[in-house]
Amino acid sequence: MAHRNLAFAFPLIFFLMVDIECFSQGKLYTARGYWEESTKTEYRIITEKLSKGDTLTENEKRYAQDYETYLATYFGRMPDADKQDYERLKGLWDKEIVSTVPAVNKEYEWRGRDRFANGLYGLFYGASLVAITGAKGAAAGGIPLITGGLWMLGPAMNPKKYEGLTRSTVRASNTGKILGLGNGAFLGLAIAGSSTENEKLIVGLSSLGSIALGEIGFQLQKKKTFTTSQIEMIRHYGFLAPWIGLAGVVSVSSNSVNAAGAAMLAGGVAGIVIGNSVGKKYDYTRGDVDAVRNLTLISTGIGFTAITGSFNSNNANGLILIPAATSIVGTVLAQRAIKGAHLTDKQGSTLNLSTGGAALVGLGIVILAESSSPAVNIGVPTGLALITHQLLLHNFKMKNMELNLRGSNRGRSHRNFKLALQVTPESYFLNQKISVKEYSPASFSRMQNPLVRLKLTF
Repeated sequence: MAHRNLAFAFPLIFFLMVDIECFSQGKLYTARGYWEESTKTEYRIITEKLSKGDTLTENEKRYAQDYETYLATYFGRMPDADKQDYERLKGLWDKEIVSTVPAVNKEYEWRGRDRFANGLYGLFYGASLVAITGAKGAAAGGIPLITGGLWMLGPAMNPKKYEGLTRSTVRASNTGKILGLGNGAFLGLAIAGSSTENEKLIVGLSSLGSIALGEIGFQLQKKKTFTTSQIEMIRHYGFLAPWIGLAGVVSVSSNSVNAAGAAMLAGGVAGIVIGNSVGKKYDYTRGDVDAVRNLTLISTGIGFTAITGSFNSNNANGLILIPAATSIVGTVLAQRAIKGAHLTDKQGSTLNLSTGGAALVGLGIVILAESSSPAVNIGVPTGLALITHQLLLHNFKMKNMELNLRGSNRGRSHRNFKLALQVTPESYFLNQKISVKEYSPASFSRMQNPLVRLKLTF
């Protein structure tokens, strides 16, 4: 019986000595709280992308839908007075963001590279026309300049076409132009081969392919058909796959220009399809794809380093499959390594610039060493570029992952939890003076003064 009384006494003594007070400061659903939730960094970035006409990834679309449902629920549970306060004070609170975030120009600005690209494509189309028609003299010099100027005048001559223009639209259009230029040339090689009309057909189909695919990319992206990931991966595989196709033809000792053109054309079409599929499976940023493209080039260099000493062998043509294989391996490994990095455009371009610089340093070293070994001449620049690539990629990835972890906690930063501890030893003496005529746990606990108070406020 004594043990049972003792077991009952322990929890009773604890609750008599410790008084836990837990309550919330204010209301759960407030006007200020709703404003803070609706202006979270992650959600604000998505709304800004929508306002600029940029394409959202599938993850961003799902996040936006779920978060808007949450905001609607939050607003519905707010008292009417808080709803009115929100409408009245929202403009004032919004100034807190405007004062810290620089204004973003939502209209597309034609940068120097855009103007240069438009003029360059126009010049090429004009040069193709000169080659096909056989124009001579003043016409040979004037036609390319006129077509180059017309392509630069496009936004002024047809402004309606360029309404709502975004960077992703221009990127998709330029991707179509460059891939169309190559695939058109491949088609010309496949048809004409080494005939005398080969040159005219190649430049003609190249220009037509560039104009056609450029316009297709432009119109599709105006409808927000592709994500940034898809555009960049289509661009990458659009170059990689034709190289693999050419290596396959060379490996079988084929001297047929038609076969080479057909293989590269098949690779170009396959590259567009594969790149689109790969871009859908994971949200690669442009910086990510820059890193993938860079490692692919480095891996190709490693493959050529491995076969440089065997060019004179009887099976030299078959060895071309080694750098082709390392190109594929480099792309696959890079895609795995880059997941979770989410490199920015600046990080991707910095990585490319730095690896290119490391390769030049390596090339300078082999020149100073007066090396006559092809393997050394290719291997040293490639090795230095690889080391630089891996060090920078690891650094950027760790930095971005750390920032993402911090960002995931920002949304909870406005919820401040406070724990207060108050010790009152004098309560012991006061409790000793309490006279209990009839023992009752409920009445006895109300009469006692706690020795320790814990206060949790949120």
